[in-house]
Amino acid sequence: MAKNTFCHVEFQSTDLKRSQAFYEGLFEWTFRDFGGDMIVFGLGDQHLGGLQKAEKVNPGNSPSVWVEVDSIESYLAKAPTVGGAVLGEKVPVPSVGFSAMVSDPDGNPVGLVQFAS
Repeated sequence: MAKNTFCHVEFQSTDLKRSQAFYEGLFEWTFRDFGGDMIVFGLGDQHLGGLQKAEKVNPGNSPSVWVEVDSIESYLAKAPTVGGAVLGEKVPVPSVGFSAMVSDPDGNPVGLVQFAS
């Protein structure tokens, strides 16, 4: 996948099974478990995103978008210099790599993903 492109969209859900049935029926996406509080989906082998368990879905926080980058650290350092902010530090994501969160000047969250080599 090309760097600096969307690689994942994530919907919060208060009921993963209900949400899965909706998206499966509407778009014919395929689903697989990703560790208890998340189910990931796609079209065949193409990954599109995930459903994340939430107690309450807050408008404006869902869905979230994630961009593949080559070095999370450099983007965390760069975001404040171009008018954004760091919302969350780099954390490991098992079987994926790492993630972090920044915001744009209007406060819109943007997820960063650095895939393991």
